[in-house]
Amino acid sequence: MGSVTRSEWRWVWIVAVVASVLLALPYITAYSAQGEEWRFSGFLFGVEDGNSYIADMRQGAEGAWLFRIPYTTEPQGGALLYLPFLLLGKLAGGAAMHEQLVALFHLARIAAGIAMFMAVYRFLAAFFESVALRRWGLIAAAFGGGFGWILLAKGAYPLEFTSPEAFGFLSLFGLPHLAAARALLLLSLAWMISPSAGEKPAWLGVKVGLALALGWFFQPLVVVVGWAVIAAFTAMVFLRNRIRRGAASVSMRAPLIRALAAAAVTVPLLLYSALSFTLDPVLRQWAAQNTLPAPPVWDYLISWSVLLIPALGGAWQTRREDERWLLPVGWMIIIPVLAYLPVSIQRRLVEGFWMALVVLALLLVEKKLKDGWRRPVFTLATGLLLPAAVLFWGWTFSSALKPGAPVFLPRPEVRALLWLDSNAPSGAILLSRYSTGNAVPAWTGLTAFLGHGPETLHNPEKLILVETIMDGERSDDERRNALAQSGAEYVLVSPEEQIRLGAGVPGCALVYREDGWEVWKVI
Repeated sequence: MGSVTRSEWRWVWIVAVVASVLLALPYITAYSAQGEEWRFSGFLFGVEDGNSYIADMRQGAEGAWLFRIPYTTEPQGGALLYLPFLLLGKLAGGAAMHEQLVALFHLARIAAGIAMFMAVYRFLAAFFESVALRRWGLIAAAFGGGFGWILLAKGAYPLEFTSPEAFGFLSLFGLPHLAAARALLLLSLAWMISPSAGEKPAWLGVKVGLALALGWFFQPLVVVVGWAVIAAFTAMVFLRNRIRRGAASVSMRAPLIRALAAAAVTVPLLLYSALSFTLDPVLRQWAAQNTLPAPPVWDYLISWSVLLIPALGGAWQTRREDERWLLPVGWMIIIPVLAYLPVSIQRRLVEGFWMALVVLALLLVEKKLKDGWRRPVFTLATGLLLPAAVLFWGWTFSSALKPGAPVFLPRPEVRALLWLDSNAPSGAILLSRYSTGNAVPAWTGLTAFLGHGPETLHNPEKLILVETIMDGERSDDERRNALAQSGAEYVLVSPEEQIRLGAGVPGCALVYREDGWEVWKVI
């Protein structure tokens, strides 16, 4: 592995800290914008998932060590999922719980972002001696995007705005578990291709496996991606040896031992995941609903376009280089397979591939451009890579300045939720409209009857029950039967729903009313 000097690490730290400050500005602005009418949710994008992360942290704060979906009412035994959020929640307690959890989340986001900067630089150091190439690669990896922003003119959101797996910026901006998982993935791959002098292959493979195993706790699929890339790398080394059959070939013993040792460490975790989502009916249904299909191939080509062509040129250059360069080449070869495997979470499997494009594009620069040409090329490339991140940052800043749903919650809604948190028993089932239900487990210790697309099992059927209960034109018997089927213990009614609610909720007693929000307790 290429050495990194103290001055280089100092530069990386400075970049990471400056980036953290810039990314914090929209959040600080949003907190400053909340007032008498609105309360900031803590998230500027992906609010629905953001509330679920806070809900997971709240489970940890209340003593849980196993994850249970807080948006569904089916009985659950718990599973070893989202452990980092559960552990993070254990640092909170007492009053102002939501504020504590959001603050801890963003501290974790900053820490994970810094770790990702460090791991990206270490990964680049495994390939390049040039400090200038390493530094530019870090900027491209963290903030780079392609021409996907052009799709905004058609009213479509590009991958740069929706797919944290395809780039790096979104993870830094709001997804600490994905930033941490990528850091561990890149660290494991850097160890895989750049063993220290005298380091035994088996021990190195164990180190690689341990890094991937730790990544599993943040994002289980990172192990699948790591396996795929390591397998492709090992196969490429084997094929090169078969072609050369001479002094230029290398022994397959060390790469195979490293790969097998890494697999041995992580196999138990993947088996646990497979068995959990196969045998547990709640997790199985959740997985069936959690569909993340890959977009059309043209979307990837547009969004990766800035680096894709130079990366292909760089891949051609690797034919004369040593075996470590076969890793990004193998990654490029298998990415179409990973992206379009017949599984429900295709989009997740392109995790980290942007780094392979960065490395191969930089190799072309290193081999074909003299020093005098590199600065203008880097300047031009930076101008092409940064617009997506700048536009997204500006969009979130605009959202922060103009309080409104879903980034902000109405103050009366928050007061109703806080009343429930203080007066309803922990774990009680609360029925409400979908948007309010999404905030319920983040602000209270209650279980939401519905409120999250993938995590509310049998969502369509539950939506029908809610509509029936809230419809004052239905008969009382029909509404009472729907309420009984739901198993709800409390019903939260917004001002908009009161218009069609009628005299109230049959079978319930009114226990809270303020500013148009009502809480009904099931009798």
